[in-house]
Amino acid sequence: MFSSILMVFLAFFVLAAGFLTLKRELAAEPPAFASKKEAKEEMLGLFQDRGFFYLTAIALFMQVVFKQSQIVPFDFFQAFLASSGVQALFYFIKRKDLGIKAGLVVLVSFLFLFF
Repeated sequence: MFSSILMVFLAFFVLAAGFLTLKRELAAEPPAFASKKEAKEEMLGLFQDRGFFYLTAIALFMQVVFKQSQIVPFDFFQAFLASSGVQALFYFIKRKDLGIKAGLVVLVSFLFLFF
């Protein structure tokens, strides 16, 4: 029951962060690039936040370690929701501490596994 409530809150954070980001992008002026190199560098800059991939890997690792041979597709959803929910939460509070995010992902994954 507790993990279901936590999933709803994390999903809400992910949706809210997505809508906020979309609103900001639609309100901003489109960038003008002088060359393809500038456009490529801008695109690579968008994907430089590797924290999301590390956090997803940590959440999946927790699922694999504790569930071992009993992994079902729902476990992948829980891992993705844990990592993206924590990432969205830190997006709202405007912090980028990867260590704290990782610890929170471990805690959320633990709650998903045992509650």
